[in-house]
Amino acid sequence: MRLNSRAAAVGAAVAAIVLSGTAVANATIGDSAAAGRTTARQAPAKAAAPRPCTMDDVSFYFGGYTASLSRRSFDLTLLAHDGVVCTLKDTPLITVKGSPDEDRPIPVSVNGRGGTLVLRPDSPLHTTAIYNIPDAAEHTLKVSSMTLSMPDHSSRGTYFSTPGVSEIYQAGVSFTSWTTGLGLGQGEEAY
Repeated sequence: MRLNSRAAAVGAAVAAIVLSGTAVANATIGDSAAAGRTTARQAPAKAAAPRPCTMDDVSFYFGGYTASLSRRSFDLTLLAHDGVVCTLKDTPLITVKGSPDEDRPIPVSVNGRGGTLVLRPDSPLHTTAIYNIPDAAEHTLKVSSMTLSMPDHSSRGTYFSTPGVSEIYQAGVSFTSWTTGLGLGQGEEAY
């Protein structure tokens, strides 16, 4: 009797171990019915492409004014407002206007590489305006303002370099392409 009860106890223990092992294997590996099925994985959702910038998305700053005997320059830095991510071409959309008594157009050349840039609050863009001072009265153009436009055609006008009229050489003003970086901006222009 003792032998039978011992054999029954050992058999019950072995059965419990086998059954629990099978349960663990099915839980970790999967049951045989599910093994033949494949599960389709969902592709990660693509982030929406940034929209074109508007004037309401950005602030711009002047700074970095330099002057030599004949050449002048200043930086214009664009900074996106908090939470804004938008795009613009690497060519600054800037026009320059003469003073009321200036009847000649102001030549403007703008550099660019033909690309599109993404403007974020932590990644400002800047361009540099470069121009020469006149060597004679007949080579002088009077500049008073400039206008910065965005891809959506919104724009904002401000003075050119400093308030009032600036005298520049008749060759006009050149703007570098937008580049990433802080530039030398010194303070936001009040509008």
